[in-house]
Amino acid sequence: MDLDRAAQHVGFSTVGRQWVRQLPARDGVQLPDDPESLMEYCGVVDDDRRAMLAARPDPDKDPEWWTIVSALAGSLERDLEQPVPSTGFQGWPMVPTDSSPVGMFAGAWALLSSLPRLVDVHGRRGVPETVTRATVSALGGVMGSHRHIAGRPGVGLIPLWGPPLRFRGADFEIGRHSFTRTQLGLGDGVAGHVLMVHVPPIGPLDPETSEQSIAEAARMFERCYPEEPVSSFICRSWLLDPQLAEYLPEDSNILRFQRRFTLLPAVASEDPHDDDRDMMRTGLSVFAPDGPVLAEDLARVPQKTTLQRAFVTHLRSGRHWQKRTGLRCVAPDAPARPAARTA
Repeated sequence: MDLDRAAQHVGFSTVGRQWVRQLPARDGVQLPDDPESLMEYCGVVDDDRRAMLAARPDPDKDPEWWTIVSALAGSLERDLEQPVPSTGFQGWPMVPTDSSPVGMFAGAWALLSSLPRLVDVHGRRGVPETVTRATVSALGGVMGSHRHIAGRPGVGLIPLWGPPLRFRGADFEIGRHSFTRTQLGLGDGVAGHVLMVHVPPIGPLDPETSEQSIAEAARMFERCYPEEPVSSFICRSWLLDPQLAEYLPEDSNILRFQRRFTLLPAVASEDPHDDDRDMMRTGLSVFAPDGPVLAEDLARVPQKTTLQRAFVTHLRSGRHWQKRTGLRCVAPDAPARPAARTA
C-alpha cells in the first residue's frame, strides 16, 4: 500500500503525513518469531506484553498500519549505527488519538523488530551488556509512561524521540544519564563529535551519580567509538532554564546540575508553548495538549512538589518555560570534574 495513503487512511494530520512521507517505503517488516522474550529483554511488564501481543500488526487485517510499521522499521535499519547529524533528528510523531490498539503499538513493533540488529552492533563494538539492557529498557519505560500519562496501553500518544535513537545505535543509557552520539557540523561538513546528555525520569539527579555517569560515558565512547573523539557534552533541556532559580532552593539537584554547564544564549522558539508542553510531559509526567497550555490543563497538574507548583505559577503569570542549551567541554586527558558538594 502507498505510504501516504496509509497515513491518510488512519487519520494522520497534514503535518503527520508530511513526516511519514519521508520514511523509506518498504514491502514489509520481519516481526520477531519470539517477541515475548525480546519484550522481557526490553523491560516490558506483563500487562504491556499482553496488550502488545494482542496488537500485533497483520498485513491482511491491518494493511495501513503494516505499511507504517514497515516504514518505521526501515528508517531504523537505514540509520543503524549512524550518529545524529548536525541538522538534528525529528522524533516520531504521535498517532491519531482514535487509533486502534494496533496503531497505538505501531512504534513499539518497529522498535522491537530492530532489536536483534542493535544487539549485534553493540556486541561488535564492545558495548557492555548491562548498557545494552539499560538502553533498550526505554521500550518498557515509555510504555509505563504512556499508561500513566495517556491512560491506555501503547506508545502512540507520546512523541518518540529517545527510543528510536536507542534502537538504531545512536543513544545509550549509561548510569543516570543517556548519551546521544552527535556530529558537530560547520558549513563545510562534520567538524567533530559531541555527546548530547539527557536526564531520563528514572530517579534523583544527585551530583555524584550524575558525574559518575558522565565519566563512565567518556570512557566507554573512547573505547567503543574511537573514530568519534568526543569534544564536549551538550545538554538541551528545560532543566537548564535559569528561571527555575526563582522557585527552587539553591542547593536543589536541578540547580546544581545547571551549574556544571556553560549556558548558551537563548534561541527563540517558533511556538512558545512547545517548551511548556515538553516540561509538562517529561518533567511532570502529565498529558500535554497539542496547542497552548490552558487553564484547564494547569488544573490537572498536581501541586505536591516545588517543581509542580513552580510550573503552574510560572504559566499563570503569563510567562513560558524554555529549553536551554548547556555546554561542557572535554579537556584532553583531563579527569572528570568532581561533583559539587554542599557543606
